[in-house]
Amino acid sequence: MLLIRDFYRMEEGGAGMDANKDRVEARGEGVTRRRFIKAVGLGSAAAGLAAVAVAGNAAGTGSESTKKKPGTESGKKRLKLTVGFSENPRVAPLREGIVKPQNIELEIVTVSPGTLFYRNLSSGPEFDVSEMSISETLLAKERSEAFGKGRWDWTPIPVFLSRGLFWAALYVNTSSGIEHLRDLKGKKIGVPDYCMTAALWFKITLKDLYGIEAKDNAWYNGRTKQLSHGGALGLDVQGQGVDKGVTHRWLTVDQTLDVMLDRGELDAIFPPSPAGGVTAGRSDVIDRYGGTPMVNNPRVRRLLNDEGKGAIYEFFRKTGCHQPNHHVIIKNSVLREHPWVAMELYNAFQQSKEIAYERARKARSTYLYFEESDWKEQQAVFGEDPYPLGIKAMRKTVERAVKGSLEQGLIRKPIKVEDLYFRTTLDT
Repeated sequence: MLLIRDFYRMEEGGAGMDANKDRVEARGEGVTRRRFIKAVGLGSAAAGLAAVAVAGNAAGTGSESTKKKPGTESGKKRLKLTVGFSENPRVAPLREGIVKPQNIELEIVTVSPGTLFYRNLSSGPEFDVSEMSISETLLAKERSEAFGKGRWDWTPIPVFLSRGLFWAALYVNTSSGIEHLRDLKGKKIGVPDYCMTAALWFKITLKDLYGIEAKDNAWYNGRTKQLSHGGALGLDVQGQGVDKGVTHRWLTVDQTLDVMLDRGELDAIFPPSPAGGVTAGRSDVIDRYGGTPMVNNPRVRRLLNDEGKGAIYEFFRKTGCHQPNHHVIIKNSVLREHPWVAMELYNAFQQSKEIAYERARKARSTYLYFEESDWKEQQAVFGEDPYPLGIKAMRKTVERAVKGSLEQGLIRKPIKVEDLYFRTTLDT
């Protein structure tokens, strides 16, 4: 079964589909995984994934690098940085202080991705370091001058600690004739945000595995123009919307993807967020829910019986690309004054992940994509490290994301990896 921790609590709806608390003013973590899983009927096995064991001491915990960083002096006052991040077991050792970057003191705040990314785009990053959508970073880079108004003054580092695979929990209308992913060509599909990274990888998967182009379908944006990431990026502006002949429509505040699927007005949708109750018509809720039962409903059903495992494995075998949905951004004001911070944080996230892997001997969900998988089976597909960091390991993946963004009419010009990530991280 898909690890809903990483695939559903995305942004984007990454990615931020916590309907109850994903409001503009929201500051908290949002709907728990257990409540979501119970609400949509994913089963007790998935609910068990909500708890991550933290017992067990990892080798090297508490150790710090003793190498002196450029521009620092022994005994110099530590640089204080605020960090905004969603709940993630691979970041837990850093949050707990087990991993301590040299000469940096971190104050880490847990925020649901959808809310965090919307605030990053609408008002600019409030945190010095932040988790951020890869797709929306590409758009922000291209559209900064026209729409950023100085708000998007950040640079990413190649730290990829989540996967945008929650699209595999796709729901379809039972009268749509959709029995397989290849049957989605020509259908009406609802996503929280067309520009979200999970939707980007979903469309890339359809193209690379089944030859389905983004323009072959009609796409419905579940979030309103006012509260969507796409709206903050100017995709609602005449002449600046989705390009390449793609049909893209916005829902009104009274419309919801689940109700439209139930009525047959849509053929397929990303999983809704019913845990916060009915929120149709609520202008302060990012991901609204209309009250459609998603289990024991003769009109809707989950498409993939294997939770997408077969398609996800096939995609990686064919392309060699992972499907990360978030990376880490740092304010340029920090990087200009302290360029050494980029690599210090990169190394800290790397060490945090390695300690989390050690913990995963008791909490397998940290490194297994699927609950039922055997480690050796997954290793045969993805290798020993299912969450690789750095440019060398992830260049092909990032380049495919850029190409997909071009294909889907999101960005207009190619973006080189070297022009995207901070210069000191390019040799990682």
